[in-house]
Amino acid sequence: MIRRTCILAFFAIATIAAPVGTYILIFGWKLSSNHARWAEFGSAIGGIYSPIVALLTLSVLFWQLVLQQSLNTHEFDQAYLQQARTDIEFYSKQVAEAMNAMALPGKTLREVLHENFLPDHISALDNENLRQLAANIHELLPPSFDIWSAVYPILMGLDAGKTSMYEMTYGSSSQKLIAVLSFRTCVALDNFHRTIVEDHSQVSYVFSSILKSK
Repeated sequence: MIRRTCILAFFAIATIAAPVGTYILIFGWKLSSNHARWAEFGSAIGGIYSPIVALLTLSVLFWQLVLQQSLNTHEFDQAYLQQARTDIEFYSKQVAEAMNAMALPGKTLREVLHENFLPDHISALDNENLRQLAANIHELLPPSFDIWSAVYPILMGLDAGKTSMYEMTYGSSSQKLIAVLSFRTCVALDNFHRTIVEDHSQVSYVFSSILKSK
């Protein structure tokens, strides 16, 4: 940004100085006492500088518009990233609480997910008994699916960003979920989600290797 501003400033100075320099090279640098020569000089300079000043004015206005747009984009990105961090913080805590709920007699949801939703191949998720188990868990503990489903749009939005801020926030958000829930739980939740929606969801799974490689 600073380099571009310096280049534009140099171009503006050169543009302003060029007509005077050209006039001096052609007609000389000595001051004249002839009023007619001064009138000719003023007429020439006025005719040359009028469009130049208009062009520079338009250039300044355009540059201000670019700067304002860049500022607006930066402010939007900052607000979006802050909201994403807040949402991930909220959802991670909600899912963590749901993990401790009893899903089966004597077993928490976390235990059930670890025992049933960590297969080695994606085809295992299409087992009818596993689908029925996932449906029963969803009916008993809907937040286990609904809240985790809300995480995907956030991560997908961050992953779609092309700047380092988005990349860093995407990485930190993923690590936040792992830190709060554990990596195995995040993988099991991905597989659990896929089992319920079967193959009709357009989300990008982040943690389960068998779903990322499909």
